[in-house]
Amino acid sequence: MSGPETHNTAGPHSFVGVQVGQMHDSEIYVVGPDDPPEMIYDVGVRYLESGIPGKAREHIERAHARGLDHPELHLNRALAILSKRSYRDLNKADRALLKELELRTESLSHDTSGQALDVVFALLSCVDGSDGDSETAMALLRGLPSGHRDPILRHLGLVLTGGMKQRLWNQIRDKAHRGHTAGDRRDRVWSYFEPEPAEARAKHPAPKSYNGWSLFGGLLLAVATLSPIAFMMRTALAHGDFPALLSCLAMLVLGPAAAWTLGEWYHEHRRMVALEHEYGYRRAPSSAPPKGGFTDQVESAFDHYFFKYAPEPENREAWLKETAGVRRSLRDEVARTYRETEVEAGKVRWLIRFMARDVRRRWTGGMPLEPREVHNVTMVSRLRCVSLFLLLGAATVTALSAAFQQAPVTTVGCVLLAAVTARFTVPKWLNIQSERRRFREQTQEREEIVEARKAERERWKAKLDELRPSEQEMEGWLDADKTLILDQVLRHHGLVWYEVIAHAFLPTPNRPCKSAHVPRGPWRYSRYEIRIFLVTEEGVREATADLDFERGHWDRSERDNYRFDAISSVQVEIESARRYTLNITLTNGPAKGIPVSEIPTRDTVDEAPPSESSEINLDAAGFSHTLRILEGIAAEGKPWFDREAEPPTRNLPPQPEADPPSDSHEPTPKGGAVAVSERQSQPIPG
Repeated sequence: MSGPETHNTAGPHSFVGVQVGQMHDSEIYVVGPDDPPEMIYDVGVRYLESGIPGKAREHIERAHARGLDHPELHLNRALAILSKRSYRDLNKADRALLKELELRTESLSHDTSGQALDVVFALLSCVDGSDGDSETAMALLRGLPSGHRDPILRHLGLVLTGGMKQRLWNQIRDKAHRGHTAGDRRDRVWSYFEPEPAEARAKHPAPKSYNGWSLFGGLLLAVATLSPIAFMMRTALAHGDFPALLSCLAMLVLGPAAAWTLGEWYHEHRRMVALEHEYGYRRAPSSAPPKGGFTDQVESAFDHYFFKYAPEPENREAWLKETAGVRRSLRDEVARTYRETEVEAGKVRWLIRFMARDVRRRWTGGMPLEPREVHNVTMVSRLRCVSLFLLLGAATVTALSAAFQQAPVTTVGCVLLAAVTARFTVPKWLNIQSERRRFREQTQEREEIVEARKAERERWKAKLDELRPSEQEMEGWLDADKTLILDQVLRHHGLVWYEVIAHAFLPTPNRPCKSAHVPRGPWRYSRYEIRIFLVTEEGVREATADLDFERGHWDRSERDNYRFDAISSVQVEIESARRYTLNITLTNGPAKGIPVSEIPTRDTVDEAPPSESSEINLDAAGFSHTLRILEGIAAEGKPWFDREAEPPTRNLPPQPEADPPSDSHEPTPKGGAVAVSERQSQPIPG
């Protein structure tokens, strides 16, 4: 994987998935400075639906500043402020803006969005010290259509506490059960982590081994060989008898025909020898490629797919043995064609699958696979060639006899000259003719291969585009998983919501795993470690679940219970702009390191700076709220949560010490230690 300390192992015929992060070619979150406010607002709504309230608020406020003003915008402004935060997480500016929005609702049209905004403030009045009526707020919430009620339940999940949360819990849990596998999740999530397929390519034919000078030399040799033969034929014709005339005519007809059949034989034999060398039959096995490199991953993929696509599973070992040369040749082709272009192995898996299926198709169809079968010279061709040369030899002997009778000395000289020059002329022109045919055949073969691979790539890309979930679907599935895991934890500890003072989620990648994202979007992972903190009167309950996001299945792997004074320090370690680690130190144990943001370092070109990517990922994880709770425990323990459980009085002037900004994580001097450690000077996003 992308982390520097990750190691993967794989057994025989196993296949390791994506080794680094992937970025989908999409502009779902990208806007330009001159885009209209409507487009900026739409991107803000997408951010909100994708679980990134910080960026959502930034875009929605920007659209509002440029003149966009309607009830739905103000509803989403309020949801962006409250999403993944408790009411105590809000700073003075947040509360002032909410107060402004509440006053603004009086002048807004009371459409469905306006009614939903009224419900939001009715719910807030139950937790902000206004002594709101929770029964009335719940009735108003239940009266909203699901399109507005569900976002409120989702984004105000940390705002709603105690009895209000308890009355809504069954509804929230039932919705999570329905959304857990909705939209064919198990058949589609895998496509999100599939990389964009690399462009279809095929190896180019080797250039011709001859040039203009070679042709010129061949012509000179041909003249030197054919001239004495022509002189001998002229001398034989001068003899004047019928056998001499017939033999000369036979030489004129049989000579080119015999030369053509010899060229065919030579060409097929030459191609067969070259391919056998390429397939590895006549060379020692090459050393294994470096582990983890591009060629090694390509070889593993070939082994995996040839194992998977065996035409007869019961005879799989025989299939693998007989296609070893084909696999080696195809592996070398892919490695040479894509290795120098910085293409990851995952982007050519579609091509490897296609090659494996093509070999199986030819195998089951009785088509030749081995070089000896593809370029084998048939017995008929061999007999034809031998017969033509025997007839040509008989005609040549007859002509030589006639010529010798006319001019014996000259005839002997011509024979010697033709024999000597033919020793060089024949091989040279056989090679030239074979090279011309080889280049023409390989060029045509490459065009056909590229066309077939392009069609396969388009088919595969269309399938991915059809199946790939949206960001909203991915966030919805993750939110449903977290809700159901939380429900299991509550039932395991026998807790009800009015016993929970505060709670927090901390989803982190569970390495090794596959990862992907869209431009300026949060990283999504195929495996998560979901950590839940539940604060009650007795102390803190911490539970961890290992989530297989592709299957929608999880196992609880760890449980901890500790008193408020058990946490001695909370430390955020910023190793780089790409990696943030939360270290929790207990009084009776070592520090627990939790990587809360870890951007793959071998990612494809990312258009966002690493610091902004980390901010997006921390925002999506709800890290600010989690850190605030842990800071409160480490700093003051139980007294901090006693104040946390008491709603503030809205009529009193705000007290700075009781209202820390949500985006400020300064050390608190009381109680335990809270610190930020930086290996590089970086601010904490969020």
